[in-house]
Amino acid sequence: MPDVPPVSDLPRPEAADLGADAGGAPVAKPDVVVGWVQAGPLDDDQREAFRQARERFREALRAELPDFAWAFPFVRRRDLTSGEAEVEPVDLLDIGATERRVLGWDFAIVVSASDLHAWFRPFALAAPSQALDVAALSLARLDPVTRERGLSPEQRTSRFAHRIAALALHTFGHLNGLDHSDTPGAVMTPPHNSADLDASTLAFTAANRAEIKAEIADVADPRMEEERAFERLGDVAFAVRAVLLNWSDVADTVLQIRPWRFPFQLSKLTTAAFSTLVVLVMTAEAWDLGTRQPLAVVAALSAAAIAGTSAYLVRKQGLLARRHGHARTEQQVVQAASILLALGLGMSTTWVLLFGTTVLVRLLFFDSAILSGWAASLDGPVEMLNVFAFAGFVAALGLGVGALGGSFEDQTYFRHVAYVDEET
Repeated sequence: MPDVPPVSDLPRPEAADLGADAGGAPVAKPDVVVGWVQAGPLDDDQREAFRQARERFREALRAELPDFAWAFPFVRRRDLTSGEAEVEPVDLLDIGATERRVLGWDFAIVVSASDLHAWFRPFALAAPSQALDVAALSLARLDPVTRERGLSPEQRTSRFAHRIAALALHTFGHLNGLDHSDTPGAVMTPPHNSADLDASTLAFTAANRAEIKAEIADVADPRMEEERAFERLGDVAFAVRAVLLNWSDVADTVLQIRPWRFPFQLSKLTTAAFSTLVVLVMTAEAWDLGTRQPLAVVAALSAAAIAGTSAYLVRKQGLLARRHGHARTEQQVVQAASILLALGLGMSTTWVLLFGTTVLVRLLFFDSAILSGWAASLDGPVEMLNVFAFAGFVAALGLGVGALGGSFEDQTYFRHVAYVDEET
């Protein structure tokens, strides 16, 4: 069981959480909850810096976005990542997603003393996931004492806390769809190392502030499950309605995931798919069968292949593990829709690459005489439409075999690719 958080860290109403309408009457501000999770033990220095960082994070958000009633609950999980030198970001994201779902938070930030395992960079300070509304942060490389000498204990703690707060604000911006900024000192200026965080002013640019304000306002709106009008909707109707109401959030999440990179990051999937392509383009029977297919049939087969392989990989890799006993929520529907759409677009990108490669191979290496002999059952010469039919046929079959290869990808790595927006 998590430790009981200190009273000072529990959500509480404050006078600053009240605004005023045109007549001067007080109006309650929309509630936004950003929960902190300490995953594993911290030493005394880390604990004090983390405490100060939460205070700076709280004051920064209240100053930058005063139109909302902010709450920052805190949960300690000392049993997690204990003694581990390195931890997988997706494991921390799972912890945060669980706490966020169970405790009803809007966002979760998970902090660990362990280093994050980086898959695409030499190291990672943080790993935000807009699909889960969770960010994972590591303190391992933020302590200035490891690189800077001559600092007093107070200076060290203050700088350490500033780095944690700056990194947390940066990842919080990612959770709300903000892009990187080139403005020196701005929150969304990307840090290349821990020392870059020292220059952060803990402030958004005017453009970022307006964008995140609109996003937070949407988050602060009452959830569908909290409104009586949606209580009688069936599960399918509830899901459809949730997606329609949150289509912009789904689109932003998919853009953060960048599914067009999947074919280049999932090597086993791509290798299996292109191996199938090589075999089929060198087989006369495949040309004879593929070129005779109507384009409508090829299109239907391709659509079925994209949908089927996406659903298969979602289930095989445990991207949307079902949690029995938990009520349906709008956030869960948006998360599921985002992941399914992202994977569908990733598989569509693979299909396009297979299709284009097949057409290119035909143009470079196969003349009409060869194809006419291989596609003997055609009534006439092999036209370009026949080549397109064959390319779509090959792409659909390659996608199916590629999905089988993708199922052998390490599940942790696959989930990292699907969930983590960037390695900060």
